[in-house]
Amino acid sequence: MSAMKLFEEMKNIAVISDEKRYTVLSLPEMPHKLGCSEEGFPKFFVLASEVNSMMRNLNAELLSVEYDTLCNILEGGVQTDNIRFTIITLRSENELLQNTFIDIFQMMLKMLPPKPTNLMIASKVESLLSIFSKLKKRPIHKLQGLWAELLVIEQSADPSIVAKAWHSTPESKYDFTMGRDKVEVKSTSGENRVHRFALDQLNPTANSRLLVCSVITRESAKDENGLSVFDLYDSIGHKISSDEIRLHVYNVMIETLGSDFYTAKKKYFDYSTACDSLSLFDHTDIPKIDKVYIAKINGLIGKNQLQRLEKGVVIDGKKTSKAKVKLNIEK
Repeated sequence: MSAMKLFEEMKNIAVISDEKRYTVLSLPEMPHKLGCSEEGFPKFFVLASEVNSMMRNLNAELLSVEYDTLCNILEGGVQTDNIRFTIITLRSENELLQNTFIDIFQMMLKMLPPKPTNLMIASKVESLLSIFSKLKKRPIHKLQGLWAELLVIEQSADPSIVAKAWHSTPESKYDFTMGRDKVEVKSTSGENRVHRFALDQLNPTANSRLLVCSVITRESAKDENGLSVFDLYDSIGHKISSDEIRLHVYNVMIETLGSDFYTAKKKYFDYSTACDSLSLFDHTDIPKIDKVYIAKINGLIGKNQLQRLEKGVVIDGKKTSKAKVKLNIEK
């Protein structure tokens, strides 16, 4: 049973949460527990490998952390006394945020040893705070574009490889980068595949292989065909075994959504139409404006030098594509 389902189960039982005793349920395949406060806030009880680590408690806007807390826990009618846990609490009643917190932090715990140190726990809490801080920022892209990129991952033959390549570096100008191979995803709600490109996007560096993935994405009602970005994420999660990659997908999602995170759950797009329309195009088949580089050379230039220029030049550490060279002689 997933941690989110455990939390739903906890809401249906009599919860005891005071200074000395907590009602908890065990997390699958881990020694840690999941609890619920009297206000309905989710709480992780993490069994650390050390006690009295002198870590300072944290009280942030959404999260609180209490290190080395002596607890009496009640599970399945059996009470166990005097166990020390580090308790991480999300102070929010928002169901979507609660589910996100539970899913993300459970993945983080799986990436740690069975009994992590409090320093390891603190590092994951910092990562969680960093993710949540993005919820206050402006969206990076439109929801439609994010949905289309998630669909490409979900429909791929190997979602793990494709998800790992998704915005793998902040400076990447393509949606997916796998070494020499690049994929740029474009979406439209119209009948025709009309897309906009930045000048650089259709002028990749030499030896790069660029494909453009075009998807028709139309808003839909919530039904068997209408899926949100969170529905697509759930589908992708079932196809990826690595918690590290699943966490990467979640992180990119939240960074892209920003403050739209809370409303994205209610936006749906037609899954069947999008799948049927998904098409790949080689970038050389798409009309483009060639990028022009102007180099001023003093003195005479020979035929061999012109041939070297035609093979591409290095600008800002990157080699340009092969190009035609036109020589203008200034008098």
